[in-house]
Amino acid sequence: MSGAHTPGLLFVAETGQDDGCSPETVIRGMDGRAGVAVAIDFGANNPGMREANAQRLVACWNALDGLSDDHLAGGWSARGMSLYAKGLEEKLAAARALLVEVVAPHDEHVKACQTAGEAPNINPLAGRINEFLKGGAS
Repeated sequence: MSGAHTPGLLFVAETGQDDGCSPETVIRGMDGRAGVAVAIDFGANNPGMREANAQRLVACWNALDGLSDDHLAGGWSARGMSLYAKGLEEKLAAARALLVEVVAPHDEHVKACQTAGEAPNINPLAGRINEFLKGGAS
């Protein structure tokens, strides 16, 4: 892939006729200032199919927003990205499990001291880890 492409998300704009009076569906970007592509029929003149093709092209473009052309040219696919994301989720879950193990002795010390009415020796890093574990990262 080479050259610059229209940045950002796309949308299906209007349906009309091209200069040859053939029906077309225009895909636009850049807040409607740029016509990106024209989705034509595949087979019979079917406005529903033309619109569906345009919507699918827009959905694919928008789903890949932010992915570099080099990644696309290098073979990234929805399946590949999904597998990569799943791998990241598994690594994050493993890291969270390790953090729970790391702070467990500290948390037990704090509970034991509180039960005995003593002041616990608080590790600030353990407190930050516990705050992270309570958060939404999973």
